[in-house]
Amino acid sequence: MGEDVRRAVLDAVTNLVDATAPVRVVVADGALVTKVVLRLDGSSVAEGADASSWAGPGRADVPPAVDAQPTSIVGVHSGCGASTWSLLLGLPEGQLTDVLTEPVILACRSTPVGINAAKAAVRGLGRGAVAAVLVVADAPGRPIPDAAREQRVLAGAVPVVPVPWMPRLRAVAEISPALVGQLARPVQRVTKALQGAQSNKEKAE
Repeated sequence: MGEDVRRAVLDAVTNLVDATAPVRVVVADGALVTKVVLRLDGSSVAEGADASSWAGPGRADVPPAVDAQPTSIVGVHSGCGASTWSLLLGLPEGQLTDVLTEPVILACRSTPVGINAAKAAVRGLGRGAVAAVLVVADAPGRPIPDAAREQRVLAGAVPVVPVPWMPRLRAVAEISPALVGQLARPVQRVTKALQGAQSNKEKAE
């Protein structure tokens, strides 16, 4: 598939959907099924049978949605929400075992075990390799005192971005375009918080 065809299809999706957050598209070409996340800047990431054809840069006339965007979101334990937030933020999901070329965003749950796993990952990777840590709420309301204390310790080492509890994400198997639209505001708040965290880290360095 040529770049012109890819660009035409993704631009058509942009025109059909009033997107305020990354849009997920499933492309079926016969037996080939590919999942594509279209970012607000027109670039795309993909996974599946024909991922190499659908992933690529955006339109030259559209500025990136996030400056100095890290390469991936990396979960530090199972069930931390890294897969969901990689889709919502339009970032690929990485693994702790990957070779890192740019700072990553770590993801953990707002529990003592989750935050301690993030702290261990920061120690292993080094502070410079971590742009920020998404601390994803494990339940409605405030974190338990032990988790809040550990989160303050973590924030002393790297930028921390708390992610609120989102009932709409409970028991969701697929992130549909409709759901992305419903979550646009909280996703935008998380995006802005990440931008601020990265900017503050760069200034401190």
